[in-house]
Amino acid sequence: VELVKDLGKKYGTSMLFISHNLGLVLETCDRICVMYSGEAVETGRIEDVFDKMQHPYTQALFRSIPLPGANKNSRPLVAIPGNFPLPHERPKGCNFGPRCDYFEEGRCNSNKAIPMAHVEHGDRHESRCLKFAEIDWDAPLIAAEKKEKGAIGEVVLKIDNLKKYYEVAANAIFGGGNKKVVKANETLSFEARESETLAIVGESGCGKSTFAKVLMGLETATDGEILLDNKAVQNTAIEDRDTKTVADVQMVFQNPFDTLNPSMTIGRQIIRALEIFKVGNSEAERRTRMLELLDLVKLPREFADRMPRQLSGGQKQRVGIARAFAGDARIVVADEPVSALDVSVQAAVTDLLMDIQREHKTTLLFISHDLSIVRYLSDRVMVMYLGHVVELGTTDQVFSPPYHPYTEALLSAVPIADTSVIKKHIVLEGDIPSAMNPPPGCPFQTRCGWKSKVSGGLCDTEMPPVREIAEGHQVKCHLSDEEFAGMEAVIKIAAE
Repeated sequence: VELVKDLGKKYGTSMLFISHNLGLVLETCDRICVMYSGEAVETGRIEDVFDKMQHPYTQALFRSIPLPGANKNSRPLVAIPGNFPLPHERPKGCNFGPRCDYFEEGRCNSNKAIPMAHVEHGDRHESRCLKFAEIDWDAPLIAAEKKEKGAIGEVVLKIDNLKKYYEVAANAIFGGGNKKVVKANETLSFEARESETLAIVGESGCGKSTFAKVLMGLETATDGEILLDNKAVQNTAIEDRDTKTVADVQMVFQNPFDTLNPSMTIGRQIIRALEIFKVGNSEAERRTRMLELLDLVKLPREFADRMPRQLSGGQKQRVGIARAFAGDARIVVADEPVSALDVSVQAAVTDLLMDIQREHKTTLLFISHDLSIVRYLSDRVMVMYLGHVVELGTTDQVFSPPYHPYTEALLSAVPIADTSVIKKHIVLEGDIPSAMNPPPGCPFQTRCGWKSKVSGGLCDTEMPPVREIAEGHQVKCHLSDEEFAGMEAVIKIAAE
């Protein structure tokens, strides 16, 4: 983003930035055009549209993204009701009418086309809404129903000094030569409890997806232990695991468009999972259970006979969730489960996962680099860098100072769609080092802005110890207690 902005200024280039990440739009753009079902519904300067929005769809978008203060229990997100209309199914009048809180029968769905209208305040601020001048945009919004926080139970998953190394040829093209070792995971240790959401965050290449593969049995560990209900599974590949163990640990994948068989109906794909997990004694029992799973993920039962191409991205992801819970999974690994979905759909899928977790007491391992979503739904957060756990604590602990220097940099990079938020600007220089040739000492020392605060060159020579700086809050860093105590918050609200 910094590079694109600098090049634009240097060459006087006009840019069209197409995104559903409103935080990134705020940090990158001067003006915004909000589109819905093939037409612009609101345009204007960033400040005008973000702070003085004049279209119900824009308002609904902001209600469905996790801004500071949102909480999965006390202040849950409000998903936009209904579904996005296909081009041949667009309604009369306002395209957003069937999903709008301010819809007026006979006015909003008349046969007349709705033009863009000028909004009095702002620079070229326009809205495609017949009622924008009548709506009290400052009125408090109806909050979503508060959810009861699920009680955190006993430890169901324990990871102890887990290591995963890969041997690769020194010459990638022709092979041969000395073997090199890629250290994808290095001494991972943590626990996860019943009904808990543990977020695993970090840049691409930090080892979070490799850990997921080892947990699932797609890879076996090099060293260390994975205890599932005190049963060691780290050296058992998935084809050698018993049916219950496979059913107990399931995955929701990042891209719902690639995880469904395009030639099988939705119902058949869920029934196939039930067959693998040996659920039901007959085809009739499995079909009944399949329909119950569609109910669980809030999809109509008629979808059982539909093909994947007939479903939207959010609906496909719900099918993926239904399939994961076909064997009553106790641990679900969700690898970027909403990153491929539109903003308005993310809230619905996220809250669906939370509702299922409350009902089934599922342990959720949420792998993501979207720290806004992580802050909203996680109970604890584990920050990984180059195969190491550099910070572990409750969500409040990790998102408040003191932080590990890498966590501080990650938080400063979070795009937040709120003009009242003030962020400390930290840009990490360089890329994450290669796991084949990690730096000596602290794995983060080549990019750390706090390195000069540590005397004696410890960061260059010694691996930092894991320190507990508060109850349940662990940090892997050489910084002194005084330096940690002096850290300032990265993210502040202007009023603070």
